[in-house]
Amino acid sequence: MRDWSDSARRGIRVSSPGPATRSTFARRNLFLLGHVRSYSSVLSHILGSHPQINGYCETHTKYRTYFDLWKLRRRVRKLTGEPLNGDYVLDEVLHDYPMARSILDSGRTRAIVLVRRPRETVRSIIEMGLTHSPVAWHRDFELVARYYETRLAGLLRLTEALRGRVVFLEAEALLSDTRNVLDQLGVFLELQSPLQTEYRRFAHTGELGFGDPSKAIATGRITVTARERRTAVSLPRPLTTRLQIAYDFWCAAIRQSCPAIRATSSAAQSDERSSR
Repeated sequence: MRDWSDSARRGIRVSSPGPATRSTFARRNLFLLGHVRSYSSVLSHILGSHPQINGYCETHTKYRTYFDLWKLRRRVRKLTGEPLNGDYVLDEVLHDYPMARSILDSGRTRAIVLVRRPRETVRSIIEMGLTHSPVAWHRDFELVARYYETRLAGLLRLTEALRGRVVFLEAEALLSDTRNVLDQLGVFLELQSPLQTEYRRFAHTGELGFGDPSKAIATGRITVTARERRTAVSLPRPLTTRLQIAYDFWCAAIRQSCPAIRATSSAAQSDERSSR
């Protein structure tokens, strides 16, 4: 098992393409690769609030060729209403959209793979479907389970294709061990200043289709108390077992394919207790 925090302490870094210029393709591409209800919206907001990173939400771009990066840049400018002044352009990708090999192979592409444990993920998606989302499959246990399983398999394929320019993060650690996680992400991305726990509210923050539609994302700060309330949704035991097996299998494979952000031991123990 490879651990990004150990690599960072030894001074080992992902190879850098050198100082970024201001031309469109000289900027680095940063993809937050996760799934629905993986705390990806809050992490995207934290990343997008850093002066070196432009973007904060899903753009729903399909990357069939390298030139689709033009679409990403146009959409980010429109969604932020600001010029692209950073070193990275960020997209939050939560579905199995096309991703051109030329983009995945590029030395200017970096990615963070974000996975949340299955039981709370499915509960959260179903709750969102009942309270916010008009999407029919968000209210169907079997379809949500298939989405989760398929997405984890897809994340492994992307991780293998990115070949060392990607890091894996267990979503729960973002809340339970925030400062440590953000510091490690800052090292991975070679940022010149630390990522902050407070973040900006952008034009489409809290809107369905651009990320988390709940009120929690509008707080502008990530804290342990910002955890979602446990929902009344109850998962059938066979489904819980099936998804846990899938989670264990695919996450183990992802960890073998890329470095992992490591939570402190106390935070990891807290996450384990809260998931029971």
